[in-house]
Amino acid sequence: ETQPESAPQPESPPEEAAPMGSNIQGDGDNFGLSGKGGGGLIGGLGSGNKQGGNSKYGFYAGQVQSRVAAALRSNKKTRSASLDLKVRVWVDSNGRIQRAKLEGSSGDAAVDRALTEEALAGLQLSEPPPQDMPMPIVMRISAKRPN
Repeated sequence: ETQPESAPQPESPPEEAAPMGSNIQGDGDNFGLSGKGGGGLIGGLGSGNKQGGNSKYGFYAGQVQSRVAAALRSNKKTRSASLDLKVRVWVDSNGRIQRAKLEGSSGDAAVDRALTEEALAGLQLSEPPPQDMPMPIVMRISAKRPN
């Protein structure tokens, strides 16, 4: 099920369209979301700044980042976890995360389950994704255990 992040596969079903990444950095709250796509940002056109640069999907990426970080902070199992892994999320046309899949592991099966089944799956985003936005959205979640 893994595919190169920089090479879209047009014959793939819409659910498995070219993954997109976000190089948006966290805002000092211990949760940084980043990834690799064409140019590093969702849509591959951005310059890598906090607001999404010139990316076609940069504004939406910022909204996803904010909502995912809040969800991870509010979940009792993920708020104090040390994480550095990649996650793929599929968002439906109503802005709800329908599926989340980890690439790798946090090293703790309970935290991995909390990420995919509690914090992310079913998470309602502030708005639906742009109509032409390919899925999944690929994010790197990095979090350091609070001191």
